[in-house]
Amino acid sequence: MGTTASAPSDFSVFRTLSASSATLARAASLGDGIAISQWGRSAHETLGYDTPGHHTLSLYLHGGEKSFRIGNPLHGGAGKFCVLPAEHHSRWCMNDTVHFLHLYIAPERLAREAVLRLDCEPRALELRDRTYIHDASLTDVCRALLDTDGNAPADRLAASSAAETVLHHLLRQGVSRKAATPARGGLAPAVRRRIMDYIDAHLAEPLTLDQLAGVAALSTYHFARMFHTSFGEPPHAWVRARRLAHARGLLASGKGDLAGVAQAAGFGNASHLSRVFRDAIGVTPGQYRAAHRRQ
Repeated sequence: MGTTASAPSDFSVFRTLSASSATLARAASLGDGIAISQWGRSAHETLGYDTPGHHTLSLYLHGGEKSFRIGNPLHGGAGKFCVLPAEHHSRWCMNDTVHFLHLYIAPERLAREAVLRLDCEPRALELRDRTYIHDASLTDVCRALLDTDGNAPADRLAASSAAETVLHHLLRQGVSRKAATPARGGLAPAVRRRIMDYIDAHLAEPLTLDQLAGVAALSTYHFARMFHTSFGEPPHAWVRARRLAHARGLLASGKGDLAGVAQAAGFGNASHLSRVFRDAIGVTPGQYRAAHRRQ
């Protein structure tokens, strides 16, 4: 993925279901690297996913008691979750009517959250493949998602916040640390932290690859490769995400006009911020600020 997937159709599992007998009830992008869809299906069908390249969280809403994953003894049912990592393989027998919710997560997005919240390299973590589990707290969050319309600006903030809560829950409960192996190719933890702090302290300024490489005391070529290994995405994508996060914080606080927010977050002007913000978040900066005022 050249840019982080966000539209439902960017995700392989969504496209597989679209080509099947499943009926799409709704779908929406929830911002940088996350999308949601709701499906129903009644035909007897076998469906498979092979290394889709993104993570999928599935919640059965109604039915599915006769449906199962081939090779797994458990059966589906309302309130049961599946967590399907990007590199997983699965085959599913759908033998009854079932309605379900899917949350699609780009690996880059989960990797970014791992660095920010767990202060560890994404390559040290592994999202566990789980089938038909119960999780009351996760159910509550997903039910909240069902009550929102991700395509409506008024609901977009609530839907995005709920999706972020799901991400944080997966990082707390759904990942395992891989067996300790010599870390090769990435930045040392102290250097990684120094780079993160430097970027956050200089968001209002132009940031170049050469500049960041200098902070790490590395050549530009080696820094770019090592950064990607440690952060799960290239430097420009990380910087863009941090600029957007800073802009969101300023907008939520209600401080400053749009031009001031754009300048503080390192965007060329208010128009540039509006374009990038809408592409990534799905609403304009003004709509985002207004939604926070109503909270």
